[in-house]
Amino acid sequence: MTKPTDPEISFFESRLKEIAGKHEPRILIIGCSPEIRELAAKLKIKTTVVANDLEVIERTTKLMKRRNNKEEWLEGSITELPLKKESFDAIFGDHILSNVSPFNREVFYERMKEILKKDGFVVMRSVVFKKTARPFENRIKKYFSIDKKEFVKEGIFSDYFPIYLMRPVTS
Repeated sequence: MTKPTDPEISFFESRLKEIAGKHEPRILIIGCSPEIRELAAKLKIKTTVVANDLEVIERTTKLMKRRNNKEEWLEGSITELPLKKESFDAIFGDHILSNVSPFNREVFYERMKEILKKDGFVVMRSVVFKKTARPFENRIKKYFSIDKKEFVKEGIFSDYFPIYLMRPVTS
């Protein structure tokens, strides 16, 4: 996978600043994403990092220039871990959909919505082509409204790696 570009980092940072002023903000990062973790450390935001392998989190931590003393690590999937309902102000994911079985995505989206606070949001960067984004967007709209999406041109690919800003749909 590719590292986030400078404009993508700015997008992540602006979303983190949006919640940094809250009383004891808490975010969930699905995957290891050292760039997002460093931004959270800079803003002193309590962070939970979830990955399938703790060794991967440990290795990516070595790439970080700034560490977050308010960071905890969990091994596993959010669909299986005992995360409390409405416990996160925001969820960040960088290239996470490729790690979720297509047969398990509905459960994954439902779980993200469940553990996110009602006024929270999800920021997700993923390998979704602009021309084929509609199936993903149709699946997700049951759980989240898409507030913003930005496609980044990458290498020989056109309109690749979108960033989605999504908010939970209220029932």
